[in-house]
Amino acid sequence: MKVRSKLFSITIFLGILLFFVSCASLGPVYQKVDKIPDGMGLVYIYRPSSFVGGGISPDIKVGETVVTTLYNGGYFPYFVEPGEVEFWAKTESKSAVTLDVKAEQTHYIKGTIGVGFFVGRPHLMVVSPDVGEKEIAGCKLIPEKKDDKEEKTKE
Repeated sequence: MKVRSKLFSITIFLGILLFFVSCASLGPVYQKVDKIPDGMGLVYIYRPSSFVGGGISPDIKVGETVVTTLYNGGYFPYFVEPGEVEFWAKTESKSAVTLDVKAEQTHYIKGTIGVGFFVGRPHLMVVSPDVGEKEIAGCKLIPEKKDDKEEKTKE
């Protein structure tokens, strides 16, 4: 009995440790973008906070370019040129959505993590602005990656 109790305690401790190690430092709570740059569309990519899959943070890509890492409870405003754009994420399975982005319009992509065999599986879905605005309100800003900032300053 004591061995089982110790094993249970160690498992709980490791689970909590993994949860805190995998959490990212997110920025301020959601703030609506004031102005969309001329000739661009805005896509909010967000993931409401959930215990399920909390430690899984898939990269969201357009083509082979990483747009952001989708952390639990986070959002990222992404400016993109108009046209059909495919966003995708992959762990042990791939999820993709295609948006017909319009200039000066706002779009919302919601990400969730479902149960997988080895790793949680990402699910991306396009949601209406009404739904997106309500669900994103409790999310926190996912900071740009340092690599992205360095590349922009070099240009």
